[in-house]
Amino acid sequence: MDNDILSRIYNVIPSGSLHMIELLKLTSIKYSADIDSAAMTCGMYPELLLNKGFIETYCKTDEHLFMLIMHELYHLILGHTKLFVRHDEIDNIAFDAVINSMLCKMFPKKCYTSFFTNINSDSDPIGSILRPIGEKTPNNVRPLLEKLYNSDQGTYYDVYKYIAKMFKTNKIDAKDGKPVFLGNHDVNNSVINPTLKELLDGIISKWPKELTITGRDLGGNVEDKIFGEYKKERKEEIKMKRLLKKAGINIGYIYNDRISMSNCLENINTFIPNYKDRSTLTKSYFYNRQLLYKKEEYINTLTKENKSNTIVYLDVSGSVDNDIKKMASLLLIPYKNKEIKLYTFSTVVNETTYKDFKQGKYKTTGGTNIECIFKHFFELNKSKRGKKILILTDGYVGRLKDSYLDMIRKERIEVYVGLFGECKKDIMEEYSKYMEEFNIW
Repeated sequence: MDNDILSRIYNVIPSGSLHMIELLKLTSIKYSADIDSAAMTCGMYPELLLNKGFIETYCKTDEHLFMLIMHELYHLILGHTKLFVRHDEIDNIAFDAVINSMLCKMFPKKCYTSFFTNINSDSDPIGSILRPIGEKTPNNVRPLLEKLYNSDQGTYYDVYKYIAKMFKTNKIDAKDGKPVFLGNHDVNNSVINPTLKELLDGIISKWPKELTITGRDLGGNVEDKIFGEYKKERKEEIKMKRLLKKAGINIGYIYNDRISMSNCLENINTFIPNYKDRSTLTKSYFYNRQLLYKKEEYINTLTKENKSNTIVYLDVSGSVDNDIKKMASLLLIPYKNKEIKLYTFSTVVNETTYKDFKQGKYKTTGGTNIECIFKHFFELNKSKRGKKILILTDGYVGRLKDSYLDMIRKERIEVYVGLFGECKKDIMEEYSKYMEEFNIW
């Protein structure tokens, strides 16, 4: 590596900044003829690789060199080099498109943004999403770029959705050429190969729809979240009752022997002072003696026991963030009446109490993996799990392994599916017996 290039690199990055700290973490910065532009290696000890010819051609000014180095550092900062050891070129498109838009919003002067407009043409179907809007930018690309460059709403998912649409409408052709990436390039497949469509579907299925810019999320630590209230529609209630009935759950039909006594913790009002409530003495001081006091008490209540063994799994992954409250509202009464056995799933399955569910509380990793459902189901005692499963999801759950498909067929498990949000039905058609679509939103 030339000393003058190294000096320029260290001079353009602000000292004491997060970016300089990340730069100093690199084990080395060196030239490599194996890459077209630049790349950050994956692994525990990342290296910055630069193509000497690319630097000499496109980084003649310090501003352009700054944007190149910043771009590579953001691959590191956002975790692109650590979450996956190997990227495909569709990943590179999404990563580069989002990072380029971030940098252009942070450094909007032409002396900076011209770096991206110089290396990619605005008329190229892929290259046009890796740079700001130009005179020849296709009309179908402009909404995506408006989201990425002129708002805080643009996500990786939006880029994937745009590429998927181009594959579907055959708008990508080999004669259009290949865009210039500034990230990791470990694969040799052509980005314009239409056979990548199936792979693209798999990638999209594992990405939260409203993902913020934090790197590729296939499920991290379990987080507590809350969905808001939603006024359910009558026709959607009818659909849910029909779906539950298909799955062997009769809502509102009570057998005499399904009534039992249970001891439940309830919030009640009482005349007896509750000195466990720390505010009681203060209220007594200011307002004299209270008439009623609130307290939690275990009381005996009559409850219904669910004879159905059908288990309901509700998708709470990132891709349904905006829609979960609408689906949850349809399940609240059946869950309260103990007519359904409810679990939530993302990349793991969690049991949610009715009290938490009523308050909109749930746990999620943000990602999605259909296999966690069947892993949980087949690990249950056979007497408790029965032969039916109801899955409520948007369908972006990934492919199911052949081993689980074989188990479903061998044990004659019936899988029922309720699709909501921007649903995708073809992935689950192979093993589902019946599907109901909730598409009013």
